This record gives sequence, structure tokens and C-alpha cells, in this order.
Amino acid sequence: MGASQKVEQLCNRQFYDLINSDARYFVSQGGTRSGKTYAICQWLIYLLTTREDPIVIDIIRKTLPALKASIMRDFFSIAESTGVYFDGIHNKAENTFQYGKHLVRFLSIDQPQKIRGSKRHIAVLNEGNELDKEDLVQVAFRCSEKIIIDFNPSDPIHWIYEDIIPRDDCETFITTYKDNKFLAPEIVKEIERMREKDPDYWRVYGEGQRAVYSARQIFSNWSFIPYNEFPEFDLESEAVIGLDFGFSSDPAAACLVFKKGSSLYVHEILYKTSMTNQDLANFFKDNGYDRTLTFYDSAEPKSGEELRRMGIFAKAAIKGQGSINAGISLLKEFDVFISQESKNFSKEYAGYYWEQLKDGTIINKPKDRLNHLMDSLRYCTYSQYSKRSDFFVI
Repeated sequence: MGASQKVEQLCNRQFYDLINSDARYFVSQGGTRSGKTYAICQWLIYLLTTREDPIVIDIIRKTLPALKASIMRDFFSIAESTGVYFDGIHNKAENTFQYGKHLVRFLSIDQPQKIRGSKRHIAVLNEGNELDKEDLVQVAFRCSEKIIIDFNPSDPIHWIYEDIIPRDDCETFITTYKDNKFLAPEIVKEIERMREKDPDYWRVYGEGQRAVYSARQIFSNWSFIPYNEFPEFDLESEAVIGLDFGFSSDPAAACLVFKKGSSLYVHEILYKTSMTNQDLANFFKDNGYDRTLTFYDSAEPKSGEELRRMGIFAKAAIKGQGSINAGISLLKEFDVFISQESKNFSKEYAGYYWEQLKDGTIINKPKDRLNHLMDSLRYCTYSQYSKRSDFFVI
């Protein structure tokens, strides 16, 4: 039995969706454990074993560690199980796989010289919602045949929905765990528990549907516009910065904010893990933010003092009993405009919910997850623009 026949025997529906698609863009939108990434890898193996003319396939994700732990692992697992791996050449140092006259390259966005300098026939953007639109543009310019994008639809606002799915040369397929015939019954039960536990989460990860704003959404009327459409402002006299400290699993997050009348303009300037206080100070100085008033989490007085000693104009944010909800209430008084370039802000905005009790009751307390930029925005807005702004601690 040939490798291509073995692959066909072990495939879900998504594999055949790809075989039957002749569109330039193929978008696979799916919930958790739908098998979408695995099916893409199966199709790629099938292509390697059936296509006669030489092809170059690039499999791309935002970072190399994430690439190796996900789609790269699946690809080689299938290659081994079908025997394809043993007939090819796997260059582990270069992260390539040569199969006859075909070449598969595993790339990450943080390798710009390879992304922008290489021509390819087929490109796979794994977890495409992690990428910027500019990343796709660079890939597409050098791709002659097909671009495949797979993702979980956790963002209500994203360039995939706005710029790719509406295209005439794009086919979009939505898959769920029900399309994965190889899932164990125990896994299915775990997934279906989400239906009652968290309906919003279930919509995205259970049903594979695009996230929407719900009754639990704390903010639902903010606008996302290009940064170059912001009105002019003075960085030192008009703007403030909010900073939420982080290090390992939680990123340091900072946003630039200024007010014009009843409108608030917000731009994400930092969202990165493993930032020491020295790294933060260097970042602020290198980007000209060191003389812009920065409000930081007052629960981190040592870090705040270190930033000041390193020349950053930093003050502790107003915090205390009721300050979280007071900050939220203040933000609701403004027309808020977020820059479209603030990709992490759009994710946090979409997932900023009120807590919900087991009986379905929604309580007046934000869910404490994915809120680093939202917290930084609250710190600077409440500290600078509330009537209590003269109470902050230096």
C-alpha cells in the first residue's frame, strides 16, 4: 500500500476539503480538537507523494518553539506513520524536509530574511490569528499557488475576517470536534462540558464560530482605527502611559493614551515577556517614552522605584477598594479609539468579561484572565482623568 493510500484511510473531512479546493486562499476556521491542523499535514504528505513537478512548501507560525510543538510535530508524526519520513531527508539544523524533488521548510515570523527572501508554491499559516496582516502580505508576495490559514476564531475583530474571507479567491471551512472521528469519547465529554460552563467559550472552541460580544462583555462599543488616523498630540504634555508589570508567563504590557474632548485614543506600545526593569527602562528611553508620565501598578512599589532611579517619569497608579470598577465606569464615559496595530489589545478587548457564577448569574467583577493591557489602560486613565487624580502616590 502506497503512502498516499495510507493517508486517505486515516483522514477526516478537512483533508478532502483541501483536495477538492482550487482556491488560492483556503481558510480553516475551527474549534478545539477539530483536527484542522492535522488534516492540513495529511494533505501536505499526500501532495508530496502524488505531485510530479517540484514544489516548495513553507509551514509558518509566529515563533519557532510554538511551531515545533504543534504543526511540525504533527507533520513528522504523519510522515513516519506513512513511511514518507524514511524516504526523505530531515535536516534538523535547518528545519527542512527534502522528499525527492520536493522541499518543506518550517519557518517562524521572527526569521524575516527567510520569510521575505524565499519563493514558495504553497504556504501554511498555522494559528494565523497570531500573525499581523503585514506578515501575510510578505508571505503572499512570494507564494505562487496556495495559501492555507488555520485558526481558532477567538477574536471578534481580525484581518482574516476583514481582508481574506471576503475575497473571491478564498474558500472558508468551519470545523468542530465532531468532524474529528478519531477523538476518544472521554475527550468529547470534556469538550461538551464547556457548553453549560461557559457559553461564550463554547461558541468559539466548541462550535468553531467567530467570537461575538455578549451580555458579559464589559466594553462593546470601542472603535479600531489605523494609528495614522489618530489626531496629532504632544507625547510629553498630552499623553500618558499605563504599565502592567510581568515577566515569565505574564507579559509586561503598556499602552499610550491621550484625550481629545470626550474621545480617548489608545495605542499598544509593549506586550512582551521576560522584561526586567532594566529592559523596561531601556525600552522607554529607546522609544522616547521616558519623559511621558507613566502610571504603573502600585502593588509593585519596588519596580516603580527602580524605574524612577533609571530616569523614567513614573508614578504609582491609584488603586484601592472599588478602583477597578471605578476605572471601568470612567472608561465608559469616553468614546474609545484603539489603533488597529494594537493586536493584543483587540484580543483582550474581546475577552474582557464580567464573572459568571455557576447558576448563570453575571456579577460585577471582571474575569481575571488576559487583562494585562486592559489593566494598564485602567491605571493611567483612572489616575490621570478621574476626579481622584490628585491622590496618586509618588
